[in-house]
Amino acid sequence: MSAEQLLGELEGEQQVVVGDLEAGVGTVVRLQPGQADVIVVVAQPTAKSIEVARRAFALAVERAPRVVLVANRVRDEGDLEVILAGVGGDPEEVVVVCDEPAIALADRDGRAAIDVDADAPGVRALIDLADRLTGIAAPA
Repeated sequence: MSAEQLLGELEGEQQVVVGDLEAGVGTVVRLQPGQADVIVVVAQPTAKSIEVARRAFALAVERAPRVVLVANRVRDEGDLEVILAGVGGDPEEVVVVCDEPAIALADRDGRAAIDVDADAPGVRALIDLADRLTGIAAPA
C-alpha cells in the first residue's frame, strides 16, 4: 500500500502517522491537499539533494499547512546557506542537523542515534524535531 493510500484510509481526528518515505517527489506529487498536516523535506548540501528538495518543498507547500525543512549533514554556515538558497520558498521552519559522527556510528552499527549519544548536537537536533512534530515544543 502506498503512503497516499494509507493516509486516504485514515478516518477521524487525532490520528498520527509518521512515515519515512522514499527520496524524491513521487509521494508528495500523489498526496492530495489535506492528507497531511505536516510534510518534512530533508536536504543535504549536495546539488542533487538540493534540487530534489527544492521540487519537494514547492509541492509540499501546496499540499500541507505546515512544511518543515531539515538541513541535514550540515558542516558549516556555507552548507546551510547553499541549502536555503537552493531550496528557496522562504521556509518558515528550518531544523539544522549537523554532520554528526554519532549518527554515522549509529547508522553503521544498526542502532538508534539516541542510544549512541543522546547529547550529541546532531542527535539533539533530531530529538528537537521530534518534539516539534509531536507538539511538545513550539517551533522556534
